[in-house]
Order: sequence, then C-alpha cells, then structure tokens
Amino acid sequence: MIDISVIEQLKYDVGDSMAIELLKVFVDESKKLVEQMLNSTNTNDIELHAHSLKSSSYSFGAIHLAQTCQLIEQKVKTNGLNPEVRTLLKLADSQSKKTFQQINQ
Repeated sequence: MIDISVIEQLKYDVGDSMAIELLKVFVDESKKLVEQMLNSTNTNDIELHAHSLKSSSYSFGAIHLAQTCQLIEQKVKTNGLNPEVRTLLKLADSQSKKTFQQINQ
C-alpha cells in the first residue's frame, strides 16, 4: 500500500524523527478526511476532502489510496453521490486502514 522509496526519501530529507512526526500528522489528518468523506452527503465537501487526501497520500507514498481518491474526486464531480462513488468511498476507507497500519509498522 505504501511506496517505501517515498518514505526512505522523506527520512533522508528530514531525518528519522521528523519523518516519524510527519507521518503521524499524515495519518491523523487522513483519518479525519476519510471519516468526513464517509459521513458527508455534500458532493462539494466529498470532492474537496478527496482532493486533499489524494494530494497528501501521493506525497507520503500511499499510491493506491491516492488513486482511489482521485477517482472519487472525478466521479463525484461528474456523477454526484451515486452507488459507484459510495463503493469507492468504502474502498478508500479500507485502503486507508491498511495504509495506516503499514505506516505504523
């Protein structure tokens, strides 16, 4: 779920302890965004949260989660909150849990 080379580059750039702190912030903030996406019925909010989570996920090497968020962002913008988007939201939730678990290891 995580591109380890991105994490290694982060550790190289900022040091191990700062990388750990940044990853903690990423996980904490991402959990909030996932929760907000799952609980919202406002398509604009879902699109905004998906965009934010996509960007930060790419930055921290969570490529699968980022790609799912990109799909959510695109689909909710063009099709609204339909069954396909709801399925993608559930997928993002599942991917985020696996991603955060991998980061914590």
